[in-house]
Amino acid sequence: MRLGLSTRLTLAMVLLLLVAQVVMLVAFARAQQSAGGAWRAPVPTRIAAAAEALDRTPSGERDALLVAMNGDSTRFFIADGIPAGYREGRGLLPDLYEGYAGPLRGRDPKVLVPEVRRQYRPALSGRRTAAYAFSVALADGQRLVVAPGVGQRRRSIATAILLLNLLVCFAAAFLAWRTIRGATRGLEAIALASDRFAQDLSAPPMVAGGSAEARQMAAAFNRMRGEIRRLMRDRMTMLAAAAHDLKTLLTRLRLRVGLIDDPDQRAAGDRDIALMTALIEDVLIVARGEERPPALGPVDVAALLREIVADRQAQGQAVTAGRMDDGPVTADIAALRRIVENLIENAVTYAGSAEVEFTHEATGWRLRVIDHGPGLSPDFAPRAFEPFARGEESRSRATGGAGLGLSICRSLAAQMKMTLTLERTPSGGLTVCLSDSQGS
Repeated sequence: MRLGLSTRLTLAMVLLLLVAQVVMLVAFARAQQSAGGAWRAPVPTRIAAAAEALDRTPSGERDALLVAMNGDSTRFFIADGIPAGYREGRGLLPDLYEGYAGPLRGRDPKVLVPEVRRQYRPALSGRRTAAYAFSVALADGQRLVVAPGVGQRRRSIATAILLLNLLVCFAAAFLAWRTIRGATRGLEAIALASDRFAQDLSAPPMVAGGSAEARQMAAAFNRMRGEIRRLMRDRMTMLAAAAHDLKTLLTRLRLRVGLIDDPDQRAAGDRDIALMTALIEDVLIVARGEERPPALGPVDVAALLREIVADRQAQGQAVTAGRMDDGPVTADIAALRRIVENLIENAVTYAGSAEVEFTHEATGWRLRVIDHGPGLSPDFAPRAFEPFARGEESRSRATGGAGLGLSICRSLAAQMKMTLTLERTPSGGLTVCLSDSQGS
């Protein structure tokens, strides 16, 4: 399925934001890696050396020694017992540091964990800490505490900033989608207006609204709509005038044919005049198109079809009625009759017989005219509904009509918001299906 313009633009925007986030994440990971990654307690020998140095240092000079030992990754400080914000750890983590007991030679090593569990929002001050710590006893009873340094807390801040950046990314993607969706809504509106106008030339003009570009586009569409309607009116006026003059000439010609003494020639002249009259009427129906609003009302289609089939059978034509479901249909009865008559005439002319059926299905109702003739050639099928298109190219009225039958049927069906389709009869031939547009 092809994605819409707004969806494609939004996906492109989101993809760019995600790529930017991935680049930032990779850079952040490399920075973390270069900074030492997760904090680890120093090796036991370093802690033992620090404790021995503090034992040998007078209490007044210990602060200077601690400043010298501290770094970005690890912080050394002295506390009386367990420092504030920590508690002695129990369970698996202390067991992992049992190896510290040997090198520390009885300094009672302890693993300290934060009193409050770590949060996604790092605490920079107070009693909350960012990770566990390590504690050993000094000779004077105080304890040396080894804890994460400032650098570790800075990395926690960077993690929080990264998460915030991801939230901003999603918010920006949502706002971009809303903006792009609003910008492309005008294109959808003109597509819908074009479809309505293609189905009904009397459809209302497009409503102008939204941005300046959308209003400009709506105004241009309405100007085009008005020009097309004007051209259609001019065409109809011209054809109506030509039809009036032709009918006047045909009336005179009919009077002159009536003066012919030879009955065969007079009958032939009458047939030609009748064919010319029918052709003029067909051309007017096609040209009128959407100009004549249909008189819609409930129609008993099954009863109408039985009546038409009975009339055709009375004329000696091989027309039969198949399945006939009861139920009214909203239609113009005159237009519906003209459609069925044209389709039956085509089937009888080209296939010698026709079968008519009317069914109600889950997707809507269907009216089918079925024949078992030669059907349509693959080359002719795409243009079967075009005016004056004929599968038989001789243009002889003895071998077919003027090529307006299917065009007239489609025009009348469009007026009633119905759909006319051509299908291949399973056993060979052509099936023309008329259906309601909602069920198609």
